[in-house]
Amino acid sequence: MALVQGNFWSETQAGTDAATSATHAAINTNVHVVTSISGHVDEDQTLTIESPAATILWQAAIDVSVEGTSFNFPGLSVVGASGKAIIGKLAGSNADCQVNISGHTI
Repeated sequence: MALVQGNFWSETQAGTDAATSATHAAINTNVHVVTSISGHVDEDQTLTIESPAATILWQAAIDVSVEGTSFNFPGLSVVGASGKAIIGKLAGSNADCQVNISGHTI
């Protein structure tokens, strides 16, 4: 589900027993900037921001025994590739997960 207001946007995607990705689609030659990634996951996983797909720009390891099942990384400035989608991706889940990315387009 996308929320777009001016140049600011947010994307959310939920998953069950597999990986999940929140994607903000490409717009011509514009560049997307992720300023926050958040969500929840029920097992230790890798969280990435990619642009284009499979090109990792940022990553974090989620350890649910230390950090709990919810995660939030505000204050980011991850700049995507020109004219390409930008993706927030959780590598997997046992039963329940969600990822949200938000940012702006320049």
